[in-house]
Amino acid sequence: MNRFRKSATIGSLVAVAALALAGTSAAQAAGTSSAAPWCTGDDLVIAAHDMRPTSNPDKGHVLSFTAAEGVTCTIGGSLSNVRFLDAKGQDMNVPLTGGQGQYTETTVHGIFASVVYIGSPKKSLSVTPAFIQFDLPGQGSLGDRITTAWPSWIGVPVQIGNIMWPVS
Repeated sequence: MNRFRKSATIGSLVAVAALALAGTSAAQAAGTSSAAPWCTGDDLVIAAHDMRPTSNPDKGHVLSFTAAEGVTCTIGGSLSNVRFLDAKGQDMNVPLTGGQGQYTETTVHGIFASVVYIGSPKKSLSVTPAFIQFDLPGQGSLGDRITTAWPSWIGVPVQIGNIMWPVS
């Protein structure tokens, strides 16, 4: 089922997030459980948001993955087949770059959510998509295809990180 789906340089943000991830074992212990089933699109509320403006040369967005009411599930890795779509649902052919980062798995439930940080240069060609579309990671295969609303313009190319714990 389709669901309608920050900023230092994204590479720096992913590195900072990895360090924060290593230092948050208590939060991980509270938020992870290897017994939780793998997340599907129906298990998640997915939304894209603009991050707070900064003087950084990159514009940031965050894609949040929150558990639907009563759901506990595990998600990790990277999004596949990412596309930015116009209002008619047509692929805008926005170029994407690396920056996925280290593989991690997180368990979403209650107040514990996961995020993907997305960065793009402010001083470049820009486009204003209406939607972002991607395949969730699955276990051994692609997960559900998700299409969610996109909040604002992006510069090109776009750099997308892995699914991870939010950086505070």
